[in-house]
Amino acid sequence: MVAIRGLALAMAASVLVATQAVPEKVPTAEAVHSFTGCWESEDKLFREVWIEDPSGWLIGYALDREQDNAVLFFEHMRIEQTEDGVETLVVTGVGDSDSVRFVRDPEAIDMHRFVNAEHDYPQVIAYRPTPFRLDAEISKLDGSDRREFKKRRCE
Repeated sequence: MVAIRGLALAMAASVLVATQAVPEKVPTAEAVHSFTGCWESEDKLFREVWIEDPSGWLIGYALDREQDNAVLFFEHMRIEQTEDGVETLVVTGVGDSDSVRFVRDPEAIDMHRFVNAEHDYPQVIAYRPTPFRLDAEISKLDGSDRREFKKRRCE
């Protein structure tokens, strides 16, 4: 049953990707490529995976599971760069009809900080990649309701 549920989630994610317009290849910022790979929490129940698509997008998913592998949360994400150079993180949860766009904050120096002040929660998604970690946090614009995600490379 868990395998069937996982297959259904993967199929749903591929439908989401297939229904999005694919732009001509616009290279993403070099530093964003540090997201590429598989990242998981120490208990291995939360996982985030990023790949570089030939279009220039980074495409990823996040998955949170219980000990018995039952899925608690799943979302599909992509990072794209518009022709005018604005980097955007687009998040779509399975079952949601609309994607939410977060624009990269160009003033964030030591992290990749994406902001959407109009979204209810989160309004900020911030990543701090290092060679062996991809830590993230989500919050409101004022920093309240902060939640951290500590992830290391998958084994």
